[in-house]
Amino acid sequence: KQWYQRRVRGLKVSWNSNYAPHHLPCCGHDETTLLILGCPSFFTDSCVEEAISVLNGDIVNLSSQEKPSQIPKFHPPNPSRFFRDITSNADFRVVYVNFKSNEALKSVLSSISVMGKPVYVSELKSKPLVGLQRWRREHSCHYPDEAELRAECEQYMAEFNEREKLKLQHEKEMAETPDEDGWIMVTRSSKFSASAEQAEERKRQYDQKLDKKKKEMLHLYSFQEREKRKQSLADLKLKFQEDKDKIAKMKAARIFKPY
Repeated sequence: KQWYQRRVRGLKVSWNSNYAPHHLPCCGHDETTLLILGCPSFFTDSCVEEAISVLNGDIVNLSSQEKPSQIPKFHPPNPSRFFRDITSNADFRVVYVNFKSNEALKSVLSSISVMGKPVYVSELKSKPLVGLQRWRREHSCHYPDEAELRAECEQYMAEFNEREKLKLQHEKEMAETPDEDGWIMVTRSSKFSASAEQAEERKRQYDQKLDKKKKEMLHLYSFQEREKRKQSLADLKLKFQEDKDKIAKMKAARIFKPY
């Protein structure tokens, strides 16, 4: 059974009948996942999904990656119009297709083994843009509408803040509610829930420790301390001489006025 799933088959894909088909190596990654290697850029995820559906495959999820991995990462579909996945623009990529059951995977592998003509992407409903249309779309993506982009970012941040709020609330409830044995789970919110006074005290202690370390490292050698004392004495002598000259000039410029 495992040998049958791991045997490599070739999924033939072409843009239309005028081009030579690409033979994409396919094999079973595990009991319910199909691995497709070397998918070209024109064979998008939507095309893969439609082509597998034509082969009577009941798809649950689909994921594209730059390189194969032992554990494929299935992410939810990206609804953004401006922030796209990097792997969707790669020249060649790997695709993991997850099915509902092992029977669906075996049915697709059998259909790939006996398929005659290749899958023509130009005949699919979800065919990608090519040529001038694709260049125009890529150019327009470099200059998105500012209002639409701002609205999408604000909507994403609102949803993100709501998720974080619910997560912190759940962690707080877990930190306040003991389990059956009387233990309380230490979460991020309970770990960093110190008061402002404690945070200020920790900051003050850290600053003092840092200042002490700087003073200790200021003069590492004894000759540096001697040079510092010599320099301070020279500065004091210079300051004393300047003050002495200043007082002498003031006395010389003083004029006696009895009335």
